[in-house]
Amino acid sequence: MTLEVIASTLIIVTAFFGEAVFGFGGGLISIPLMTLLIGVKDAVSLILLFQFCMCLLIFKSYKQIDWQVAKPMTFTVAIGTIVGTFWLSRASPKFLEEFLVFTILLFLIKSLWFNHFTFKNTKGALTAAIAGLGGGVISGAIGTGGPVITMYLTESVKKKLQVRATLIYLFFVIGLVRITVAIPEHLYSKYVLQLAIFAALPFLVSIYFGQHIYKKVKDEYYGVGINILLAVSAIILIFKLLS
Repeated sequence: MTLEVIASTLIIVTAFFGEAVFGFGGGLISIPLMTLLIGVKDAVSLILLFQFCMCLLIFKSYKQIDWQVAKPMTFTVAIGTIVGTFWLSRASPKFLEEFLVFTILLFLIKSLWFNHFTFKNTKGALTAAIAGLGGGVISGAIGTGGPVITMYLTESVKKKLQVRATLIYLFFVIGLVRITVAIPEHLYSKYVLQLAIFAALPFLVSIYFGQHIYKKVKDEYYGVGINILLAVSAIILIFKLLS
């Protein structure tokens, strides 16, 4: 067992425990950190497997999904994810890392200085389609399209439990499309599959406990942790790109 395997498992367990609590954030936390260990393409492919497995939670939360919002987003999320996943299979690792840094910094700027910015006209089908398309493309390319989708849902869906359930459903759609496209595109190496097998049981334990405490943890504490981890990851990735 190498240090890299242990570190990968700890990152996956921590990130997806948080996603089990809030329905969002697993990719944002894990992909930047995993990129430092195994490169962006393998990191996105590995985390995709666990993002898809998070859809196990849909069986407990499907009754809380806001279908009025989710239905118009489903098609554009799927189309965007197909485009983004093909982009991942063809783009250079350096370009994807640069794009990842840009996405992280954009999300941090929004969180820290423009926290009250929200999508306008949230009830319109066009806004939902644009949010779904943007979130799908970014999710397919680098696995972190959650901020786009979350920004939209927190404005258009008022109840916290409905936001979480709708996020889980949309990530299920994204995960299903990405897995379908990723396998024939040969995005899974033997090493990626070995890492996934090793982390599988700790991952299941983490989402089990996360599912049981999600009603008790305040969102703001998790948000601060995400911002700190993302800032550190972005700084390290910038130094890596400059070296």
